[in-house]
Amino acid sequence: MKMNKIIGFLITKNDVDIEIDFFNRGLSLLKKRCGPYNLYIWGIGNIEQCVIKGKYSLSFPLHDNLLDRNVLITLQDNKIIVENDWLGSIPVFYNPQELIVSTNCLFCLKDKTMHPEGLANFCEFGYSVFEQTMFKDVKFMRYYSKLIIESDNIKIEYKEDPIYDKEFLGKETTTKDVVGMMKTYISNIESNLDGAIILPTSGGYDSRMLNYLVENKSKIRSFTYGISKDQSQSCEVIYAKKISEIFKTKWEQIELKEYHKYIDKWFSIYGFSTHLHGMYHIEFYNRILERYSFVNPTLLSGIIGDAWAELGKFGKIDKKDDLINLGYTHGMNLDLNFLMFYYDDSTKREYFNKNKTYLKNDKLKSVYAMRTKLILISYLAQIPEYFGIPVWTPFLNFDIVKATLNLPDEQRKSRAWERDFFRSVGLNLEDMNLKCVKSNRLDYEIAKNAKFEPIDVELLSTYIKKERLIEINKYLENLSIYEYLKNELLYIPKIGGILRRLGFKNEFLKALYEYYVIKAIEKGLKYES
Repeated sequence: MKMNKIIGFLITKNDVDIEIDFFNRGLSLLKKRCGPYNLYIWGIGNIEQCVIKGKYSLSFPLHDNLLDRNVLITLQDNKIIVENDWLGSIPVFYNPQELIVSTNCLFCLKDKTMHPEGLANFCEFGYSVFEQTMFKDVKFMRYYSKLIIESDNIKIEYKEDPIYDKEFLGKETTTKDVVGMMKTYISNIESNLDGAIILPTSGGYDSRMLNYLVENKSKIRSFTYGISKDQSQSCEVIYAKKISEIFKTKWEQIELKEYHKYIDKWFSIYGFSTHLHGMYHIEFYNRILERYSFVNPTLLSGIIGDAWAELGKFGKIDKKDDLINLGYTHGMNLDLNFLMFYYDDSTKREYFNKNKTYLKNDKLKSVYAMRTKLILISYLAQIPEYFGIPVWTPFLNFDIVKATLNLPDEQRKSRAWERDFFRSVGLNLEDMNLKCVKSNRLDYEIAKNAKFEPIDVELLSTYIKKERLIEINKYLENLSIYEYLKNELLYIPKIGGILRRLGFKNEFLKALYEYYVIKAIEKGLKYES
């Protein structure tokens, strides 16, 4: 199979010089003309070959299916049509005033007039939601929709949502059905690959399943980073090592040390669409490729498999303000009490009123949650591609998702169906008495030794309380002895539990996560196109 893959694109009337090869991996850039527009496409290999039925496709392997990870671009006489997939798994931004469309929101930013609700939602969720960014003129495509870019306007059309079809939540499935479908999906692609299959392996259920399903284990090159203080003792590392021993695959731990130095690289790719977040993946792949040169590698991703596999993963949504439960923020957001500007919540209210009936259904809610969060977690598939490695996964495929959601509720509770399956094939690592550390200290440990560019207090105090901005800078500039000792106690299981009940928190980590949000806002305001 040819390793050709489109990663992103830009549609604009202007001639522009753009930088897209962020990691110097020899990415390709193609320019096409359609009516008054320039279409810039970038990616891996010969991207002129990424055409199917007359449409440029961002899929891998090449297909025109919008019920899998994909975006299609059709060039017609004087217009361009952009269609995205059923989840919106590759975010697409557009500026209807400037007539610009791109997978990189920074290319769409011309007027820096803020959208108050968009900014408030960004702070609350930690990333852009409800089709609106923090800037008034920059929006993003809803899942399963179509942009029609004509000479003097951009029209948006919403397609009929396939999850509302009665068959989506129809016939009950079995574990055999689901595993069989994933096996077929993986086998069909694997049989056409001649290079290494890079498989990030956390030892969790999703990566464990993928290791099991790849037929030719000699193709697997699995890598793991730990998240405990001693990364080598992390359960992620211990479990992944055990999986490699069971399957006799090539595996290696990658130690992370300094990923905050990649903040500017992250912003160059994701801009103001989301908070500073996935720099650890940049360091992860950078370290892998510093050690190894692979021929025709691809990456098999476990992205969001857990969302479909588990019943009740997302909290109840009985009112508008419960929509934050779709965000699954893990604390990487900013308390709205710190905001200094007025905003209404009309967009949020409209979204809730339109979808509240569907959000009472646990299975549909899982889909809504992932559609909400993919604008952030799309990096799990995109970052490897910017390193020149095409990504594929069964977990974004409509039919596989449907089959997984239609497992009996009792089997989806606590992912019982997977635990039973792993027991049946000798992969239930939890029964093997493997000694490991479960605590997640990665962000805290790496940030303690990092040097952070201070928040521009004067610039941001228009939007966020000045006192909090100063406090965040103070926390990140110098970790006090008191804060250090308190945090060490918080990570001791029993003592930490007592301290949390008494109201003690890791204020350094809280400041770090708020910094991730605020610094993305600041960089957006300072960005020069």
